[in-house]
Amino acid sequence: MPFTDIIGHSVPITWLRHAIQSQHLAHAYLFVGDEAIGKRMTAMQFIQAMNCESTTRDSTPDACGQCRTCQQITSSIHPDILFIQPDEGQTQHPQIKIDRVREIEHHVIYKPLIGPRKICLIDQADRLTIGAANALLKTLEEPPDHCMFILISSRPIALLPTLKSRCLLVRFSSPSQEDVTQHLLDRHQLTESDARFISFVTNGRIGEALTLDLKNVKAKQQEFFTLLFEPADHSLANGFAAAEALSKSGQIPEAILWLWAGLRDLLLVASQAPSTLILHHERLATLQELASCLTLHQILNLLDELSQLELGLQRNLNMQLGFEQFFIHVRETISVASR
Repeated sequence: MPFTDIIGHSVPITWLRHAIQSQHLAHAYLFVGDEAIGKRMTAMQFIQAMNCESTTRDSTPDACGQCRTCQQITSSIHPDILFIQPDEGQTQHPQIKIDRVREIEHHVIYKPLIGPRKICLIDQADRLTIGAANALLKTLEEPPDHCMFILISSRPIALLPTLKSRCLLVRFSSPSQEDVTQHLLDRHQLTESDARFISFVTNGRIGEALTLDLKNVKAKQQEFFTLLFEPADHSLANGFAAAEALSKSGQIPEAILWLWAGLRDLLLVASQAPSTLILHHERLATLQELASCLTLHQILNLLDELSQLELGLQRNLNMQLGFEQFFIHVRETISVASR
């Protein structure tokens, strides 16, 4: 797959291609950015472009995706390239242990068999244990001339500062929602409404967008919209029950995100924003009815309270009590405005 098939990241891709063409390649790179936005995919294309059999000295570096070398890299079986990632057997907090770094040391000590250099790609490098990170640091301090390391991380703050200092930093930003929407329309036969919904929900994280269970996410969307604006009754008991269920669900961040999305849409409707910006497009009539009864100040107050609730999660406050207060205020606001 060529670089042109990657969604977004034009700046880092241009820089990496220039580095290949000019032969000004660093011995170690650190790709950083949010999760699931295409860092690993770009790293794979970078590796393929350096090794592709179709690339010539005069051509713009890229990968054909069809030659034997490109296919070996895609299948992770190229003898000169080592792929390292956290141990998937550890379900809670998978880590990269020191034995994998020993494997790296054994890999890089020998000269390449086929390609111009030995390459080691370490995905989720922030999962390195302290022992593993220190062992890797020793290799990065005096790397063999024929080796390159590519570390990938969405949490660079968790990496040892000394490890980061040995790498050339390459920053990645999420592709625009418009680019993700267009890609989903072009390649995955989705309706425009569904493509926009997915790109919004994933906030441009293309890796997540491509694996999203659309039916399940739409069910959650409906569940939280109903909880926020269309409860079976507006009693305190209903709000307390919802608060208790959410606090025990283990999905509080997700719940806050969906509640925020509902209030955001209400604010957009009240502000007479274009309907294309509305996530809950199927509930536009309900949102318009509510917006006609509420002031912008009232909606902003609810959004501010939800923000405080999110901060409370980070401070280990009583989330059940926080949700109870939030739902009481939502119901009071809507009830008073509807009179």
